[in-house]
Parts: sequence; structure tokens; C-alpha cells
Amino acid sequence: MSLNKQLWLAIAVLMLLAFVSSFTISTLSARNYYQEQLQQKNIDNANSLALTLSQVEKDEVTVELLVAAQFDTGHYRRIELIAPSGEVRQRKLFEPAAQHDTVPAWFVKLAALSVPAGVAQVQDGWHQYGTLYVESLTEVAYAALWQTTLRLLGWLLLVALLCGALGSWLLKQITQPLEDVVHQAEAIGGRRFITSSEPRTLEFGRLVRAMNLLSGRVRDMLESESRRLEALRYQHQHDAVTGLANRDTVNSQLDALLSEEDGRHGILLVRVQELATINRTLGRADTDRLLHELAEALLQWAPDQQALFAEALGGRLNGSDFLLLLTEAEELSTLSAALDLRLRALAERWPQVQPQLPHGACYFLAGERRGEVMSRVDGLLATAEQRCVTCAEVRDTFSGSDNQGAGEWRQLLTPALAAKAVSAVRFPVLQLAGDQPLHEEAMMRLQWQGNTWKAGEFMPWARRLGLLPAFDVAMVETVLNGLRCGTPQPVAINLSMETLRQPASRQQLMALLTEAGELAPMLWLEFAESQVIREVSLFREFCVQVKPLGCRLGMERAGRDFAKIAHLQELGLDYLKVDGALLRNLPEHEGNQGFLRGLCSLGHSIGLCMIADGVQSPAERELLLALGFDAAGGPGIRQAG
Repeated sequence: MSLNKQLWLAIAVLMLLAFVSSFTISTLSARNYYQEQLQQKNIDNANSLALTLSQVEKDEVTVELLVAAQFDTGHYRRIELIAPSGEVRQRKLFEPAAQHDTVPAWFVKLAALSVPAGVAQVQDGWHQYGTLYVESLTEVAYAALWQTTLRLLGWLLLVALLCGALGSWLLKQITQPLEDVVHQAEAIGGRRFITSSEPRTLEFGRLVRAMNLLSGRVRDMLESESRRLEALRYQHQHDAVTGLANRDTVNSQLDALLSEEDGRHGILLVRVQELATINRTLGRADTDRLLHELAEALLQWAPDQQALFAEALGGRLNGSDFLLLLTEAEELSTLSAALDLRLRALAERWPQVQPQLPHGACYFLAGERRGEVMSRVDGLLATAEQRCVTCAEVRDTFSGSDNQGAGEWRQLLTPALAAKAVSAVRFPVLQLAGDQPLHEEAMMRLQWQGNTWKAGEFMPWARRLGLLPAFDVAMVETVLNGLRCGTPQPVAINLSMETLRQPASRQQLMALLTEAGELAPMLWLEFAESQVIREVSLFREFCVQVKPLGCRLGMERAGRDFAKIAHLQELGLDYLKVDGALLRNLPEHEGNQGFLRGLCSLGHSIGLCMIADGVQSPAERELLLALGFDAAGGPGIRQAG
């Protein structure tokens, strides 16, 4: 029972006790008062009437007229004149018929009045003519007592309501710190370690102070572990000079992209020619600074250029070769030209050595082999080196529909969206302990005009044309329709931050999730870690809106920039899908194993389900289980299933 209800109950009990006490005291006092007044009235009226009768002639008519006149002028129950012999000379009686209509019988019984009749002697000269009895009506007194009781009850009820309302308000003010503590405890249960302001109330202040101390210590512990893991990851996966991914890491990232179900990406290979000569001329410190500026140039893109790809992944293959991966890239020639301008500007800032920075660029598709891709881009780089000091060689054409322009893609995608031609292909994610399904991953397909396009073939153009939010909403609607028609089971859907950024698409998404009702907990909504990092506040707002509906929230391709998310534990995440690039050749990389073991431990400490994504071989499952992963998905898992 809530404190507010207990307060109202206490007030009700107190008011009841007050009413019973007041009723008892006031009724007894009023009853005694009315009894005395009625008794005095009986005596006075009896004496007055007896005196009048004693002074008149004693004929029957006169006596009867005087008795009747007295009876009619007052509220009397009985006026009776009895002769000394016992004979009744005159008798007037009144029996009220509506007594119980105004005063309940139980009240009459409870507050019974005992009023003796007034007695006086009537004289006829020196002889006694008779004895006069006068008894007033008590119904008037009962009615007065009853009205007094009703007024008392009414006032006490009004006082009780006022006290209850005032008490509720005061209780709310006094217990507001307690509400904050409850909210804080619920937040800790939801893996959000917040603090509350300390109230002035001594007892509540101590409680809030203890909760803040607990929350702060847990948060500091998690942040410390997160920083340690980030340092370990950086040590094993990054080049110390440039801050880019090292050779093994960038190769793993390339392998992860090649092993995806579908997708078209861009690769750029930049070379610093005559690096040994530059090192001798500038010295080690300045050479390192030059390489660091080159790394920044690879990752710094203008907003209009960022719209042409999903994510940029840079790495250093060796001393002089730098690799740049652009996921879901379009118009590679435009991107290559923009990079060429930055490289030329960089070369002009170092006139003493005039660094030569040629690069080659080409597309690659999921399913190709790394050797083929690297051979192709390396050949383009060799051609660029022969042409000029700082040149680019780009191969950005594919056969078939890949050569379509923006206008053709718009004419294709817009009617397909209107016709709801989006479909979903599901792939299982299994728990590592027990092989039970955790959920299914929904991959988007577009079935239109007799053709089927994979997401990697049309989603880059959908992003460029501003249709990505519409496809996300259509995908959620498709999955919900599938759940309504089939056996409800958890399904993971990948969404983009563009959908949350646009108010219209966000409103449509929230409407679908709200209308889903009991199916909402079947949805696992996930966003790319790199996108969440860029817009943490927007993602946190979405989490606050979606969590009450029962949806699960997670991040995919997680792990590379895990420590960059400020206060990750406050986001209310349910699971992490670790980037498949971190799992490549895992048995041979002890450094990655240590990082992943710590990552799983940290994730479990804040209640996250840890999922390994892109597992290639069934043989890796035991190692993943030993590292602390809860579930896994990918080709290796599907083969085992």
C-alpha cells in the first residue's frame, strides 16, 4: 500500500475516532440539556395550567376548553387530569405518525430521552379537584439532536477531506527525495548510474548520499575498466605513429566486409614515396608528424562527401602504404578527387621534401577474396605512380545495374517503396550455451519488377537520395506483419540514425512500435556503434521513448570505439554485437582475445548480452564461449545449425 493511501486511511481512522468521541460527548451533553429543559417545561406548564383550572368554575365544558387550549398551543404528548378517586376527568393524547421519517429508529434508541411528566394539583376551593399530568413531545428534541449530529458529521468529513488533501501535498513534498531515490534505484537496475540532489531532510539526505556514493563508485569502476580496455585495444590494434589501425586490424576489417552477405564498398590505397629519403631529410619527429597529418587527411571528409559512404576505416599497411575503406560507397571518383585535393594541400605544406602521395581507388563486392581486391587496387596505385607526383587512378565502374545514375535509382526506389516491395530474409543468432535461438537477424531485400536486390546494392543510393529512413520504417512494418502472420519470435532489425534524426520518420517508427503492442518485445532494434558515437544524445532520447514499450536495444559492429561512448551504461542498452573484424583469426591473436574477454566482462557487469557477429567457422564457438560471449551469428553459426 502506498504512503498516500496509508495517509488517507490514517486520516479516516482519526476522523472516525474524532466523530465517535464528539458524537458521544455532544449527544450526551445535548440529551441532558434537552431532558432538563423538557422536564422544566413540563413542570412549569403543569403548574400554570393547574393554577388556571383552580381559579375557574369546575364545570366539564370549561375544564375541557382550558385543557384543549393548552394542548393545542404547545408540543405535548399527553395532558391528563385525574380525579382523586382515579377517574380520568380529561385526557389529551398525541401520537406523531412521521417520527421515523426524519429521525432513524436506531438513533432514537441510541439517544433515548427520559423526561418525567410535570405534575400539579388542581384545587376546587379547599378540596382537591384532581391531579394534572403534563408531558411534552420528545420528537422535537430527537430531531434537533439528529440535525446536530448530521452537521457534526458533515463538518468532520469536510475537515477530513481538507486534511487529506493538505496531507497528500505535504507528503508529496516531504517524500519527493524518496521518489528520486526510487528513480535512481530503478535507473541502476536499468544500468544507468545517475545521481540525485541531497534533500534537506536528515534521514532522506543520508539515504540519497549513500545511493549517490554507490552509483558513483559503480560508474567509476565501469569507466576505469572501459579506459583499460580501450588502452589494451589501442595497443594491439593501432599504429603508434598515426593512430590508424595496424596491418592486422585493417586486414581483418577488409575480411569482415568481404564476408558479409552483401554490400559494395570502396578501397583507396595511398603511398608515401621515398619515405626513407623523407625521414633522412626531416628527421624522425617531423616525419612522424607528416605521417600523422596524412592519417588525418584520410579520415577528414566534408559533410557532402560523407553522404556518399556509410563509414570510413583507415589503416597503415606498412611504413609507406595507407589503406582507406569506405563502406557502402558511391561515386568513388568524386571521393577520390576530394582526397587528391587534400593530399596535394598536404604536400604543399612540406615544401622541403615535396612528398609524393599517389593513390589508387576501386570498388569491391562482398564475396570477393582479399588477394584479388588488394591486387586490383595495388595495380591502380602503380599506374598512378607512373603518371605524376600526386595522382589518382580510379576504377569505379561495374556491369549491370551498378552503372545506373541517381535519377534512375530514384525512379526505381520511389515506386518500390510506395508498393511496399520491401521483404526480409532472416538468419539465426544462437546462444553459445545450448544452441538455443536468441533471435533472428532480418536482412532487407527489395523485390520489384521481377528482380531481387540485396540491401548492399540499393541502400547506398537510398542513403544518398534521402530514402533511407523510409526504408527503415518499411522494414519495421514488414517484420511486424511477418510476426503477426507467423509464430512470434525475436527479430533483430538494423536501423540508421538518419531515421531518428528526421522527425517525420521518427514519428512513424514510434507509431509502429506503439501499435505493435504485445509484439514490441519481439523486436531487437540495433544501430551501428559509429553512428551512436556521433549522436549519443539523440540515441539516448530514443532509448527513453522505446524502453517502456518492451523493445530491446543494441549496437552492432561494436568494439572498435567502445570507450568513446560517454556513460555507455546510461543508454539502457540490452546487447552488443561485437564487430566481426575483431573476431578474424581470433585463435592466433592473443591480444584480441584479452580485449574481447575484458569487453565481455565489462558488458556483463552492466547487464548486456554479448553477441559475436560474423563468426566464420563453427570451430570458433568454444573459444567465443570461453571468452564470455553469450551468443553468436554469422556463416559459421548457420553452417553448424
